Amino acid sequence: MTITLTTKQEPLVVDRLARGGYISPEHVAAEAFKLLEAKEKRECALSELREDIEVGWRDAEQGRLMNGPSAMAALIAKVNARVSSAE
Repeated sequence: MTITLTTKQEPLVVDRLARGGYISPEHVAAEAFKLLEAKEKRECALSELREDIEVGWRDAEQGRLMNGPSAMAALIAKVNARVSSAE
């Protein structure tokens, strides 16, 4: 596969190579794709969080509430589980 860079992208690649840390344009592109994948994972996690918040709002509106310490413990456990599964 061949990828054609725009006139704005090519100087960025050349600059990264000149500054060091990358051995080839392909290396720069590989790093860019890693960053794109990380961004997509963050967006997915944010979407899941928004869904969780919506569920929480609906529960609150229907009177299904938790006290603060219980809610925080459940939230911390959920975050820890997500972090563990992401590693």
